Amino acid sequence: MKIVSAEIFSANIVLSERHNTKTGWRPIILRLMTDEGITGIGEVGLAYGAAHHGGVGALRDFVEGFVIGTDPFERETIFDALTRHTFWGGACGPVVNGAMSAIDIACWDIMGKALNMPVWKLLGGKINDNLRTYASQTQFGWNDGMDPCGSVEQYAAAAQRAVDEGYDAIKVDPVMIDEELGIQSPLSLKGALTREIVDRTVARMTAIRSAIGPDIDLILELHSLTSLTGGQRLVEALADLDLFMVEEAVNYNNAIPAKRLKERMPGTRMTGGERIFTRWQFREYLEDGSFDMIQPDFCLVGGITEGKKVCDMAHIHEVTVQGHVCGTPISTAAALHVEASIPNFEIHEHHIYSTLAGNRNICQQDLQPVKGRFAVPDAPGLGLDLDETFLRAHSNVITLS
Repeated sequence: MKIVSAEIFSANIVLSERHNTKTGWRPIILRLMTDEGITGIGEVGLAYGAAHHGGVGALRDFVEGFVIGTDPFERETIFDALTRHTFWGGACGPVVNGAMSAIDIACWDIMGKALNMPVWKLLGGKINDNLRTYASQTQFGWNDGMDPCGSVEQYAAAAQRAVDEGYDAIKVDPVMIDEELGIQSPLSLKGALTREIVDRTVARMTAIRSAIGPDIDLILELHSLTSLTGGQRLVEALADLDLFMVEEAVNYNNAIPAKRLKERMPGTRMTGGERIFTRWQFREYLEDGSFDMIQPDFCLVGGITEGKKVCDMAHIHEVTVQGHVCGTPISTAAALHVEASIPNFEIHEHHIYSTLAGNRNICQQDLQPVKGRFAVPDAPGLGLDLDETFLRAHSNVITLS
């Protein structure tokens, strides 16, 4: 079997028609075609942020130069070529590794379809099913739009909506939005933090805990907006709320701040990893004991192949895994297949973006949890089919052969 052509869908999608505005949702989806008529899909995990064009360009260069003409079953050979012969693949970063991830995931999808098996079976079988799932980013209202929360009452109500749907864990960022519903200036969140910011954060988190009660797990999301001193100050101020995890309390451009934060607060469970790429970058964080749970994004870390290796490394250090999911249904499916097959799975992330119509329409299958639990697809490959009509209507399609 050989890969003979490819399509790159460079999309621009309205997530919520209720607001009728483009919210910066620009997925990059790859479809590889083989000489046997079997196709596979993958995703570059850059649907958000400001790296879309870089992701499209890197993917095009890699597919044209190194993928067309190869056997999709030879994933390690493809990964080695992309790592060693592209020059930039020898480093680590979201654009390069995101492109490599999309290629790898598409190859897994092809293999599963060719062998008539779901990806999780090819990974060694299903250890976990009915995966525990948390509602992610409730600061955006947890409703059918992206409604940022400002008041403590809004934070509490959003969390309660998720609990009413059956989730027994939620994640919220209480610092990124100010009282006027604007994005808080990043510079104001560095250093020791003002008393105003600390008090506002405590008030929001306390209101959430009061609304959902003591039995719902609560994850504090900080998006690397805080630095070492401020992250520590917030966690100490929230010590009475029994946080399940603290995510991205420092920046991960190097491993030292994460190590120091964990040393200062050994009793606090720390997590991160969405902006850490390949096994080489994860190694230092695992050896330092910085994380109790890691969050590799399988559409950025290097794909399912590389992501599984990272998960296995974490298992050696008794660190659990939650795939970072902030993308299309392809991102969701990739995470579910890996999480189903590893012994150190902790919990699955269901981002508010995954609940919105514009994202759910990308594929024919609508991957949604039921009462806070996720079933793993059993169909061959990833178990997904693109909605051609919807995706082509919202994409610039690049054809490669």
